Amino acid sequence: MDDEEIPLTRSEFELLAALMQSGRRVRTKADLALLLRGESYVTSHFVSEADKRGIEVHMGNLRKKIGESSATPRWIETVRGVGYRLTAADD
Repeated sequence: MDDEEIPLTRSEFELLAALMQSGRRVRTKADLALLLRGESYVTSHFVSEADKRGIEVHMGNLRKKIGESSATPRWIETVRGVGYRLTAADD
């Protein structure tokens, strides 16, 4: 399955790309919502709770597609109350 192609929506792809670019740095739900709108790093735009919930839904769908568990994350770690980041590399 490691070399299997997984179809992602544009939003899922952009979220995954953002996390990969950020490495272990936490990306907030608000930051990710702005990114999906094309307004990344703009602090003057409002991000609603519905926008943040949308990020949670997209992230849940992405996790299902890549076989990820939020309880025991292999690739994407939830930082409770903040956002998401990549998990630490196995040494």
